[in-house]
Order: sequence, then C-alpha cells, then structure tokens
Amino acid sequence: MALVIGRTPMKFGYMFLIASALLAQDHQHDQKVNQMPQGPRMVHGVPGGVPDFCANPTVVSSASGNWSDPATWSAKRVPGADDRVAVTHEVSYDVLSDATIACIDVRGHLRFATNANTRLKTKNLMVQEEGYLEIGSTAMPVASNVMAEIVIADQKIDRKIDPAELGAGIESLGKITMHGAAKGPEFLRLQQEALAGQTSLVVEQPLNAWKTGDFLVIPDTRQLRDNQRGENYQPQDEKLEIAAVEGNRITLASAMKFAHKGAGDADGKLEFLPHVGNLTRNILVRSENPKGTRGHMIFMSHASIDLRYVEVREMGRTRLGVLDNTEFDESGKLQKLGTNQIGRYAIHFHHDFGPKQTPANGYQFTLIGNVVDSAPKWGVTVHNSHYGLVQDNVVYNTHGAGIVTEDGTETANVFDHNFALRSGGSGDFAPRSGYSGAGPDPGGEGAGFWFRGPNNYIRNNVAANADTFGFGLAAGALGTVRVPSFKSAETNKDADTEPLDTTDAAVLEFANNEAYGAMQTGLAMGWNGEVRNFRVWNPSRHGVTATPTDKLVIDGITARGDRAVLQDEFETPTGVWVGNYVSKNIVIRGADVQGMRMGVQSPFFRADQRPEPGRGDGSMTIENGRFRDYVGISVGTSYRANSTNDKPLKMATVRNSVFAPLGNVARFENDPPAAISMNYRMAPGDTGLREPILVYDFNGQRGDGFKVYYSLEAPRSNAPCNETRAGIEGWVCK
Repeated sequence: MALVIGRTPMKFGYMFLIASALLAQDHQHDQKVNQMPQGPRMVHGVPGGVPDFCANPTVVSSASGNWSDPATWSAKRVPGADDRVAVTHEVSYDVLSDATIACIDVRGHLRFATNANTRLKTKNLMVQEEGYLEIGSTAMPVASNVMAEIVIADQKIDRKIDPAELGAGIESLGKITMHGAAKGPEFLRLQQEALAGQTSLVVEQPLNAWKTGDFLVIPDTRQLRDNQRGENYQPQDEKLEIAAVEGNRITLASAMKFAHKGAGDADGKLEFLPHVGNLTRNILVRSENPKGTRGHMIFMSHASIDLRYVEVREMGRTRLGVLDNTEFDESGKLQKLGTNQIGRYAIHFHHDFGPKQTPANGYQFTLIGNVVDSAPKWGVTVHNSHYGLVQDNVVYNTHGAGIVTEDGTETANVFDHNFALRSGGSGDFAPRSGYSGAGPDPGGEGAGFWFRGPNNYIRNNVAANADTFGFGLAAGALGTVRVPSFKSAETNKDADTEPLDTTDAAVLEFANNEAYGAMQTGLAMGWNGEVRNFRVWNPSRHGVTATPTDKLVIDGITARGDRAVLQDEFETPTGVWVGNYVSKNIVIRGADVQGMRMGVQSPFFRADQRPEPGRGDGSMTIENGRFRDYVGISVGTSYRANSTNDKPLKMATVRNSVFAPLGNVARFENDPPAAISMNYRMAPGDTGLREPILVYDFNGQRGDGFKVYYSLEAPRSNAPCNETRAGIEGWVCK
C-alpha cells in the first residue's frame, strides 16, 4: 500500500529561461508559463510527490504546428538531442528520430502522425492534467502499414530530482490515447496439435491481420512431474516469427523445437488444444536497453487512458523479490533511497480515480488488444483503480503475475478474454526466479492472473504455463476495505467511498476461464462466489484449490490430466481440492474430471476442529458429476465426537454422480482405485469414528443410496455397519 502524502493537488510547472528576444516574440505565452511554480506535485498514492521532471525547458511550443517545423518552437528550431521540451499547443509529431530528447512535458496536445512512420526517443514523457498525448484514435488509428514508436532511453536516474525513480518512462495525470491497427483475433486456439520439427501451424479461423514478420508465442502445455518442477523446470514455450499466412495456416520462419500438445478424455480423444498469441503491434513502447535502466508506464489521479493494439516491450523496472522502497516522512522529506522500488511496472494504473467525465464507452480506463512482452515483475497492474476494461490483451514472459489487481480495493473492473502465459514466480521456483525473501511473496508466486480482492468481473480469460497459479484469487484475509461509491470517486476521501467486508463479499463474476500447461494449480479460490464453466488441463497439482471464506459454488468444471503421469504413485494431480471446510458451504456441480489421481479431494484433519463464530456447519455437496480418475472422490470428514447436537462439523454428500474406472494406470495396493474412498492416503493407527459420506443415486441409478464410513484401521464394531461394495473404499451402510 502506497503512503498517501497530501490531500489537495497543487499546480506547478516550469521556470523558463528563454532569451529576451524570444520572450518578446511570445510574451503572453511565456508569461503564463513562468507563473507556474516549480517543485514536486503532491499526488495521492505517490510518496514524495511527482517531481518536476522537465523544469527549465530549452524548447517550448509557441504555436500549433508540426514537430518538424521550426516555426512551431520558441527557439525557432526543431527539438534535438538533450533538449527539454514543453508542449503547450497542438503539435503533430511527424518525425522518425533517434536523437535522445532529455524530457517532454505535455500540457497541450501532442499528436503523432497516423500515416507515416514515427519514432520518439526520450528519457521521460510526462502528460500533465491538462495535457493530451494522442497516438491514433478510434476514429483514426495508426495505419496498419506504418509504425509509431516511443523509446525510453537508457540513462542514470538523477536521485536528487527523482529519489523514488518515478520518471524514466511515461507518466500521466492527463489524457492518453494510443490506437494501433487491430489484430483481431489477438490470440486463438490451434486446430491441430503442434509438434517439434513442424514449420507450420493450423488455427481455428482465418487470419486477416497477422502478417509476415509478426512474432507469435505458443505456451508450454506439459503436465509437469515432480522432478520437472521448481528449479528443475526448463521452459518449452516458444516465440516464433511468421514467414507467411494463408487462410488459417501460419508458415513459420523456423521449425518448432518442442511439442505443444493438447489434452483429451480418459480414452485419449483430443478435446483441448493450446492457444497461440500474436505479439506484434504497430504502436511500440519499449526500453532502449532492457539490461540497463528500463522504462515504465504509470497513470495517476484523474488520468484518462485508452490504449488499443499497443506493444509494450521490455518495460517495467520493479524486480521480482524483496522490495526496497525509497522512504519519505509525513512532510515528503526524503529519509532513505531504495534499490527495488515498488510500482514501476510495464503498465500501471496507480490510484487512478478516472476522468471526471466518464468516457463514452462507460469505462474509466480501457486496455484492448495490447501486448506486454517481457517484464521483470507484473505486466498489467491495476492498483486502487476502478471501472476499467482490460480485454483481448496478450501478456507474455512476466514475473510474479501477468495481470494483477494489487491491494484488494479494485472495484468493478472487467477482465475479459485476455491471454497470459509464462509467468515466473517465487515459491518452488525461487532459485530460478531470483526471489530471495524468507517469507511469502503475495503476487509473486507466478500466476497468469492475480487478484488481491473479490470485487471484479473475470471472464473468458486464458492462463498458460504460469509457475504456480493460472488464476490466483487467494491472497489471504483483507477484512473491510473502502471502495468507490461512484465513478471518478476520489478514493482518498471517505465521503467518496463505502466499506466492503471482503469476508462476506463474493467475486462479482468468474466465468468461462481456462488454465493449462506447466503450472501447479489452475485456480486458487479464496473468496466467496461462483466459479462457472472453468476448464483446466494438465495441472501438476490441482485444477482448483478451494478455500472460500464462507460459500462457494463450482458450477461446471472440466478438468483433464495426462494419464501417463499417474504411473508414479507420488504424482497426485486432483481436479478439485477443498481445504478444511468447517463452517463453509461448498457445492461442486456438474464436474467432469478425467485422467487425474483424484476427481475431488478434501483432506482429513486429525486435530480437534471448531466452527468459526457466526458461521454455519461445514457441508460439501458434489452433484451431477462425471468422474473417470484413479479415485473419484476422497473426502476426509470430521470425527463424530467433534459434532454437536448431532450436527456434523464436516458433512459430505455425493448426489447423482457417475464414476468409471480409469484403466491402463499402475495400481497401488496400499491405495487402490475407487469411485469413492474414505481411506485414500490416510495415516494408519486411527480408529476414531468419523462422519460418513452420504451417497444418493449412485452412478445415476435412482434410489441407489448409501453411507460410506472410514474403514482403513477402524474395527467393524466401531461403525454403524460393516458391509463392503465394489468400487467403494470404506464400510458401507445401506
């Protein structure tokens, strides 16, 4: 959480040192500029304020016109290397230049030409509240046959002027639109498996905007074994150049090194194929030297941001690992210089209240069809910013997480149809990722998508080969947070916000998402709500890890595993893993889980358990499911002795679900295959009576119902019944 310094924005500007002849030429304009006080601007969420990056400009616009026209500028010359430029008029950027501009301050309208190649190289570009940076618009995007480029120059940051390293990038308090040529679709699924040695790919629909020279990426789709995880992991995603496109066939400039297979049902029928994403856009924002000082993009206060079809390449400066922030006291005075500053990400909405007048599309900010390619930490970060649209973006090769909501206050943002792949993390992958902290690293585990709070819409997204989670929605307790009461609310003011108890709140929407390949868990769900139509394949540990605060419905999960992995008895991929659900209410409806060690598992806890105050008894219902796994369902209920008033602390019901043997997998006598097991992986020596699993309409047979009790070490006399039944591991009572 960023320290808040100040409540009231202060206007500031630049002291211009301009020759008296130039002052006479444009006395009124320069007098107005000189009246702006110099110094850092106090902005909510920015400790120490926003520095005056471009004080004392050497070149100032004196009239509207082309950047290339000397008459546009006060110095009667075109800005060049090391100039400090102030744009206070409408200036059309129409040059292709490699000269390094020291800084640009936009208070007027800086508009890039859309029909010619352009390049701007600068150490810093700041858009002030009244400023507008336009690189294409919805009405006039940058033409598909030209390129617009901003290069953030490699530099040594002056820590006296900029102690928190906020500069060396693009910062905005005002308006930015960047609209390149649409790629549609930005990513799509293969129609055939991609195999090593192939020089072409076939996708599910014709491609009209993908071109020769574009770069595409295809994820690592393997289900990793234990000896392939952690520091032993060798990535098999591939970044490939397009040689030609004809209809739905892509010819590659070089052969693929790895196989990128799909996943199928227990009979081997192919059901899922990986996606391929296009990484090339004709608006490019990049760092000059990714190994030097990298650039970043940050949008603050009432910034109005609309980015479409922009490639953000090798941007972001915050590194995965232990943060070391510059520190200020309450008056904004510098106390300590940091070495790994928080908040310098590739794309970062930082306490962005949104424009005071909501844009016509209804969203306070818009990211559509963009690319983030290679970042040392997060790719797209939404921090205490709200009512935004993040759609159709491809985020590749990030660390910690690809797309993030940072502190849990983020409200009513829509994350729709994005593709995040290859996110390195801490945890098991710490030696490889560079993480060196002793404790947990929230948002650094390695996730395609990581959401700190529940108050957003998450639909139609795809996550692939993230180190830990495809989707992480389980970052730990938040309690009550304050969220905006309306669009453009200034969330540093209590009057503009309202409380949200995240313990009771539900995720606004989680629907039609997919996760697969070279990851531990598809979805870690720690909030209330409903998971609808989730598809997950080839996770090495869990399709879904469920630890909700109170109530969770998983309605329609399809999970597929690589059956070959199960030849090793220590590999235990599970479709849905439910934590200790005392006082929780869990419903798993319409699950289709095949090729896993277990379809649904909830572990047994030998310790005494007590319900949470104010919560109900724990219950888990599994209904209308289909399971073809080594073990279909294994639920460790609670001890009967811990129940009160004949109400179980953990009650499990299986209703109208169908089980079929997996076949062609090694059988382990100590843990035999079963449709339902109360004994799987239970420790010996425990004879206590446990609550049963209640089974109704077993295998879809109406009226076939029974109870299943733990039987591994329990004597026959210690259960209400002692019958057995094929495919059931436990004592069975009719």
